[in-house]
Amino acid sequence: MTYQEAIEYLYQLQRHGIRSSLDVSIRLMEALGQPHLQFRSVHIGGTNGKGSTAAMLASVLRAGGYRVGLYTSPHLIDFTERIRVDGTPIPPESVAKLTDHIREASGPTLSPTFFEFTTAMAFLYFAQQQVDVAVVEVGMGGRLDATNVLNTLASVITNVDYDHESYLGSTIERIAGEKAGIIKENTPVVTASGRTEAIEVIEEICRKQRARLTLLGRDVWLDGRSPSDFDYHGQKMTLRHLFCPLLGHHQIINAGSVLAVVELLANLGLGLTEKSIREGFRSVRWEGRLEVARKEPLVLLDGAHNPAGARVVGNFLAETKQVRKGRLLLIIGILADKNISEILKELVPSCDEVILTRPDYSGAASLDTLRQGLRDFIGPVTPKERISEAVAYAMGRLLPQDILCITGSLYTVGAAKAFLEGREKPSVFRG
Repeated sequence: MTYQEAIEYLYQLQRHGIRSSLDVSIRLMEALGQPHLQFRSVHIGGTNGKGSTAAMLASVLRAGGYRVGLYTSPHLIDFTERIRVDGTPIPPESVAKLTDHIREASGPTLSPTFFEFTTAMAFLYFAQQQVDVAVVEVGMGGRLDATNVLNTLASVITNVDYDHESYLGSTIERIAGEKAGIIKENTPVVTASGRTEAIEVIEEICRKQRARLTLLGRDVWLDGRSPSDFDYHGQKMTLRHLFCPLLGHHQIINAGSVLAVVELLANLGLGLTEKSIREGFRSVRWEGRLEVARKEPLVLLDGAHNPAGARVVGNFLAETKQVRKGRLLLIIGILADKNISEILKELVPSCDEVILTRPDYSGAASLDTLRQGLRDFIGPVTPKERISEAVAYAMGRLLPQDILCITGSLYTVGAAKAFLEGREKPSVFRG
């Protein structure tokens, strides 16, 4: 099997949809020789920020001299981005070999979904590469997510907000219960959730599991207005004037979760020096989350796809526009199953022009649907069916002091990033 054949096979697995059960994942791990038990891990869930938090923690651990696996989803351009060891994506030939192996191990009865299969691939690759620790991002929810077969050193729940309600529930309490399903018995937990109703659910599950909970704002504290200069006040450790290149005030909170985990890991045999912690934050990179694609004019890529994420991006854009004194253009493409009106409500108040587009994905919202969500926007609205057309149009209108933000979905961001970098993005499912 070639890499391209493997990718085509993997994307065909989308026909199995999303499975609300761990049964197949457990049986698949058994068929593969329990690779998920051959390395230590930290499990990171939450509504927003879990990818950034995972990237930060992986970077800090790498700076400390550990061999680190990182599993995240979805990818932006190439499948190999999902599975990394020490920052290097899995080689295409390894994807092909592991696809063959896992397909054979699955036999005629298991029929794993796309995410179950790729999670098995990540865990098998990490075991083969003999990582010291794997940082694993939850795909969706937590309790029934394919990643929840892990026996973890620690768990993180970044926050709890509305998203994927058809799968996770329509109340914060129910969503929190699903996300808190990653909490294991006698395993420490960190959360940065600010919602009282979510915290109460997480605390109750921690009590049942006899899991120690560290809550940001109660047990550890953060000071600072920017991730380029912030302080951490922990239970045993205080660090001042930390620097992280990721943009947005919310990244300070994500960094606080990482530092709280670092303190916990020190008690579990994974110690880190202050020098490695600082270097890890300084060197972290995370694509598609307020990523700077161009500086003059400023072009930002962010995959915000729910109201909470859009609120963070909208606030950042408003502040940045005040500083730069230029116009703000927005390219937006959203999936049809999202809360489109609320996402747009958070993003457009500071915009001077909105450009509507549609990612190459069957679940993308039509331009007419997006337009209906902009009834109260008084500025110009320009429809461009293809993302490449939208980006080319916007780039041709920008002055050096202007801002362009491309957002609404990681599908949209991935296609725009590929276009800006002159790379070809495969027209396939990337869930």
